[in-house]
Amino acid sequence: MWLKNWLTKRKQKYNDLCFIKQLKDRNIYLIYPFVISKRENLVISNNVYIGPNAWIILRANGKLRIDEGVIIGPRLKCLVANHNYEDNMLPYSSEYIVKDIWIEKNVWIGTDVTILPGVHIGEGAIIGACAVVTKNIPPCAIAVGNPCQVIKYRDKEKYLVCKDSGKIYMKHPNNDHSYKHIIKY
Repeated sequence: MWLKNWLTKRKQKYNDLCFIKQLKDRNIYLIYPFVISKRENLVISNNVYIGPNAWIILRANGKLRIDEGVIIGPRLKCLVANHNYEDNMLPYSSEYIVKDIWIEKNVWIGTDVTILPGVHIGEGAIIGACAVVTKNIPPCAIAVGNPCQVIKYRDKEKYLVCKDSGKIYMKHPNNDHSYKHIIKY
């Protein structure tokens, strides 16, 4: 039994590392360890960083879309489905209520953030550490808390100047953000 468990874990780690290697060619850094169910439902653009211990659960046909230039801190939790508690079964039915999640360009998500089904995070938004995102976040908003609420907005003119001049962290030539020492091949 121990051999079967050991082999299963080794195979999973091998699959994870092959997945990471495919992403690396597109300047996508998904730091190990992580859990992603239904990887075919995950759409990631180029120049994305996802910190260690990400937990992305894509049930049924739910999708997670992450646009270019997104930086996500450690321990992200992302769920695209929820149980139906209003059905004729207790505590809930076996059917899922599925709603996709979309994270637009140049979003910064802090440590220990939970994103719940159906959320759309607008371009250039910042989500503070330990936030629980239950509703849509507008572009350039700075949002924190449980539940996550907008507390202020970024300077949109400054944001657009940085964006238009190519000063995007994951693409900028002056940033040596080579995470190769973190990724274990």
